[in-house]
Amino acid sequence: MKRIQSILFAIAMLLATPAFFTSCQEDAPDIHYTLSVSVINDFTKVVEEINKGKLDHEEAIRKLTEAIDKMNADQQTKLQAIIDVLNSVNATFETKLAAIEAAMKAQTLSFEGKLALLETAVKNQTLKQEEMAGKLITAINNLQGSMEAKIAAIAEAINSVNTTLQSKLALIEAAIKAQTLSLEAKLGLIEAAIKALPDYSAQLEAIKTAIENLPDYGDKLAAIEAAIKAMPNYSDKFDAVVAALNAMKAQIEALGTGQAGIVNAINNTTAAINSLIAAVNSGNADTAAALAQIIQKLEELKDKIGGGGGSTEEYVDLGLPSGIKWAKRNLGASKPSDYGDYYAWGETEPKAEYTWATYKWMQAGQSDWKHITKYTVADGQTEGIWYDAGGTFIGDNKTTLEAADDAATRKLGSLWRMPTKEEIRELLDHCTWNWTTQDGKNDYEVKSKTNGNSIFLPAAGYRLGSVLDNAGSEGRYWSGSLSTAYSDNARYLYFASGVHDCYSNYRYYGFSVRPVRP
Repeated sequence: MKRIQSILFAIAMLLATPAFFTSCQEDAPDIHYTLSVSVINDFTKVVEEINKGKLDHEEAIRKLTEAIDKMNADQQTKLQAIIDVLNSVNATFETKLAAIEAAMKAQTLSFEGKLALLETAVKNQTLKQEEMAGKLITAINNLQGSMEAKIAAIAEAINSVNTTLQSKLALIEAAIKAQTLSLEAKLGLIEAAIKALPDYSAQLEAIKTAIENLPDYGDKLAAIEAAIKAMPNYSDKFDAVVAALNAMKAQIEALGTGQAGIVNAINNTTAAINSLIAAVNSGNADTAAALAQIIQKLEELKDKIGGGGGSTEEYVDLGLPSGIKWAKRNLGASKPSDYGDYYAWGETEPKAEYTWATYKWMQAGQSDWKHITKYTVADGQTEGIWYDAGGTFIGDNKTTLEAADDAATRKLGSLWRMPTKEEIRELLDHCTWNWTTQDGKNDYEVKSKTNGNSIFLPAAGYRLGSVLDNAGSEGRYWSGSLSTAYSDNARYLYFASGVHDCYSNYRYYGFSVRPVRP
C-alpha cells in the first residue's frame, strides 16, 4: 500500500495538484476515546489508557492535567506520581511527554515543583536540556494570580540553592519569551537572577540569554542596563556591559547587511564606553560618575536604533493570535520578490541535487524512504528502519525540527525559525490572499485581516533532482513540522493562482523557507 501511495504521490507532484495531499487539519485520523468520570479522576488509569494508545496527544494532556489537579494528595505525592511515570520502563515515550506537559499546565503543582520535575526529566533523558525552556514557558503562561504573584514564584525558583545554573538560564529564557509577563516584570527578573548567580561568568551568561531572547533592540539594551545595575562591583559592571554589547552586535550582524547602520551605532557606543572605562582605570574619572555616563550612552543608543529589533527591514507584525512575526523575504533572498534558496526538510544548506540519495537524514549508502535516520513517528510503515523486525516502533518520535536542523535558525540566529504547521494554518485563516506580481514575478500578497499589514510570498517553485520546477506558477514553503501520518513526509505551505493550503510532501524536495520569530 505504501508503494501505491508513493506512485500516486509522485503523479500528484508532477501534475502540481494539491488536492491529493493531506491538509494541515488532517495530518492523521484523530483517536477519540471517551473515559468515564472515574478514570478522569484517577491518574494511574489515565496513564494506562495512554500507554494503550487509546488517547491522542492533546486529549492525553487534557485528561492527565485534570487527573493531577483532582488527585487527593499532597504536593510531594503528586510530583512523585509523575516522576514514577518518567522513570517507568513500561511507560511509552508519548506517555512521558504528555505527563510533563500536563504537569506544566496543572494548577495544583507549585512552580518550583514543576521546575524540579523538568530537572528530573532532563536527568533521565526524557527531555533535552535545550527543551526545558519551552516547557517552562507553558508553566509560566499557566500561572494564576496577579503579575506580582507570578514574578514571586519565578524569582523564588531562580533564587533557590537547589536550582542548577542551567535551569536558572532556562528560566530566564522562558520568562523572556512568556507572553503573560510584562517587559517591566521581565527586566525585574533579570535583575533578580543576576543577584542570585554566584559569579561573573554565570551572570554574563544570564545577560547574553536575556538579550538573545528579547525581540526588540530597545528591550535588549534595557536588559543590559537592568543586569549591570544588579552586579555587585564596578569592575564586573564595566566588563559586562562591553561583553553584552558585543554579544548583541554579533546577533544583529547575523541578520545580514541590512543591519549595518545599527551595528555601526553599537560600535560607536562601545568605543565611547571603553574610553570611559579606560579613564576610570587610569584614575582620571570617578567610577560612579563613569557608570552613570555609561547608562546614559545606552539610553542614547536606544534612541538612535529604536525598539524595533529590525522590524522595519526584516519582519512584519500581521497581528496574528500567536504573536508570531513573519520575515519580509525568503531565506537567502536579498529582497521580497527574490526566490531565495531552496532547502530539503531538516537540512540547513542549499545543494545541487535534491534526492533521497543526497538527503542528510539517510543511512549511508541508501537511497529510499525506508532508511530515514532522524525524525520518525509511529506511522505504521513497518518497512522503515524506525521499526524493528518484530514491527515495534523504535524511532525517535521527533515531530518538530530541532534548532540545529532548522535552516532559519542556523542562518539568522536563535530568534528565528521555520513556522510550525499551526502557524501556517494561522497565516491562511487570518489573512486575505491576493495573487499579484512584484518586480515582474508572480506572488501572493498576504494581508492581515487584523491590522492590514502585508507580506509577499513569491511563486518560487521547487527543486527536484537538479531542476527548478514551476517557478512563477506555484510556491512551496516548508514548515518545521513532520507529518504524523508518514515519517518520510513533512508539512508545507502550497499555493498557486486561486489555491493556497497546507499539505505534506517528501522531505528530500527543495522548497523555499520563510522564517518567523517572536
